[in-house]
Amino acid sequence: MVNEGGVPATPGRSSLPAVARRGWLSYDAVSDFVAQDSTLTSHHSRYRFVIAGLVLSLFFSGGLTFLAVTPVFPLIIDDYGISRSAASLLVSSVALANALLAIPGGILVARVGPHRVIVGGWLLASAPALSVFADDFATLLALRLLFGVGFAFMLPAVAPVLMRWFPPKELPLVNSLLLGALTVGISVSAFVGAPISEAVGWRWLLTSYGLLMLAGAMAWLVFGSSGSVSTGPGSRVRYREIWGIMRSRLTLLLVLADLGPYAQFAALMAWLPTFYHEALGMSLSRAGLVVGVLPGAGVFMLLLAGALSLRVANRRPFLVVPGIVVGFAGMLAVLGTETYILYPAMLLLAFGSWFYVPVLLTLPMEQPGASEEQVALTWSVLMSLGSVGAFAAPLFVGAIRDVFGSYVPGLLVFAVLSWSLVAGGLLLPKGGRGAVPQPEPLPTGRG
Repeated sequence: MVNEGGVPATPGRSSLPAVARRGWLSYDAVSDFVAQDSTLTSHHSRYRFVIAGLVLSLFFSGGLTFLAVTPVFPLIIDDYGISRSAASLLVSSVALANALLAIPGGILVARVGPHRVIVGGWLLASAPALSVFADDFATLLALRLLFGVGFAFMLPAVAPVLMRWFPPKELPLVNSLLLGALTVGISVSAFVGAPISEAVGWRWLLTSYGLLMLAGAMAWLVFGSSGSVSTGPGSRVRYREIWGIMRSRLTLLLVLADLGPYAQFAALMAWLPTFYHEALGMSLSRAGLVVGVLPGAGVFMLLLAGALSLRVANRRPFLVVPGIVVGFAGMLAVLGTETYILYPAMLLLAFGSWFYVPVLLTLPMEQPGASEEQVALTWSVLMSLGSVGAFAAPLFVGAIRDVFGSYVPGLLVFAVLSWSLVAGGLLLPKGGRGAVPQPEPLPTGRG
């Protein structure tokens, strides 16, 4: 094995220089030592907390930007004079980019290494910083699409970084924390989007989120190079390996489980604020406050799932129990008309929409013999196929509203489809960590 600098890894060297072991983790000292010993990028280095902080900032700023347009949909619709179906493209375009480019992103990770992919993807995802110059809808849509392209490349690259820097027992908790940062970002954007847009305008709101993404990209460029992970120069992933991962039983079941609740989450986050504003007479600020409970409470659900996953080996209940809840909660959120109903509905939705996700992402990492390349590709497939539903859901609900004058039928359709999480969970073989086998060994793509 060689690192990205072409220096052979030296097995057996697992301790930092004395200055770093005492906690004085200078960037230069750690970077030089990592360049000499790629085995350090593992459980042995406290520098992994720096890497974790950088990735946390990526997920937080990504959460801010992902659904930043939804609290101000009415303002964007009025400014550009567009239909609701067209406005929904501002959300669906991000999911479309993930659907089309996540798998190519996973291949790119295997060929050039995660560090380079994260740098390029993060810079692309900073495109909304130019939203202040979006004088027409096409420009704004293009900036949102670039954000989606950047994220489609970045997220598969995170898996090898985590596998290299963190021991297996920490991975479920780390995944929970990262997803928690994502949901905090989504929740913050829901809470503050309307008030900030009233003060500075919605264009500057989106620009500020993009500038935060850009600052994170610069931080990774400076400090993340110590955590660069390479699959080796000249690494090649064959189409046979990609096909093997896509058709494996584990991948198909995880896609089935995630497809429904992810689509419902995208539909609800895209249109619930506008639905509550138009149908229930709420102000945009109050509607954002109500809907913001969904990702906000999701943080606690993620942390709870991460903590329990360290103690409960059987992974099936992590999918089945929230799968039962998520569909009923979605119906309650749509059919409820009073605040005392809507807030509990959001809490239940948070449990159903987020509790299963850390285990969903950790299962590929727990498979015996799984390589960093294979896990990156598995994440890519999950992102790609799952994003198909997330792309279609806001478009479908917006079109139903334009045709029939109501959001309710479209939102209820995705409440029913969210029960795919139950089906996927029940079909997983009963067992603990690493107990969900592939139907056959995955091809390595080498030899």
